[in-house]
Amino acid sequence: MSRGKKFEKAVREAFEKNPNISIDRLPDPTGGYLGVRSICDFIVYKYPFQLYLECKVQQGNTLNFESRISDNQWNGLLEKSKIPGVVAGVLVWFVDHDITVFVPIQELERLRDEHGQKSLHVNHLNFRDSIPLEGRKKRVFFEYDAEGFLKSVSSWANRYWAKHIEWGGGKDG
Repeated sequence: MSRGKKFEKAVREAFEKNPNISIDRLPDPTGGYLGVRSICDFIVYKYPFQLYLECKVQQGNTLNFESRISDNQWNGLLEKSKIPGVVAGVLVWFVDHDITVFVPIQELERLRDEHGQKSLHVNHLNFRDSIPLEGRKKRVFFEYDAEGFLKSVSSWANRYWAKHIEWGGGKDG
C-alpha cells in the first residue's frame, strides 16, 4: 500500500471513530478510467457542515497547485465551496515537517489569483485561513483528532459564511 493510501486510511479511521459523522470514500480511478473523475477523496458530513476533502502527501516544502491538483479537482472543489454549509479543500500532509493541514479551496484560489502563487509553501501556512489536523505521531503515520479538526472547520466555516452569505440567498442571488 502506497504512502498516500496509508494516509487516506489514517484519515478515514480518525473520522470513523467519532459518532454522528458520515464519511464516504469516492472511487479513485486511475487516469479517469471509463470517464470517472472524482473531485476529491472523501465527503464528510457532521451537522451542520459537509466537507469535501482531497488528500495529498507532500515530500519537501511545497505543494504545487498545477501538478498536484487536477483542473477537475480544483474546479469541482471550488464549485462545491459556493454552496452554503459546504467546506471544500485540500488536506496536505507535509511529511518532512510532520504537519497535516486543511486548506480551503477559496484560500488556494486567493493565493493563486491575488498573489500569483503557483504553490503552497509550508513556511507560509497562515493558520487563520488553514486548519491544522492535529494528531499523535506513531512511527510514520499519525493518529488524528478528527473531532477537534471538525470543531475548527466548523469555526472557520461559520466565520466564512457570516461574511459571504446574506439570508434569503447568497450574494450571487
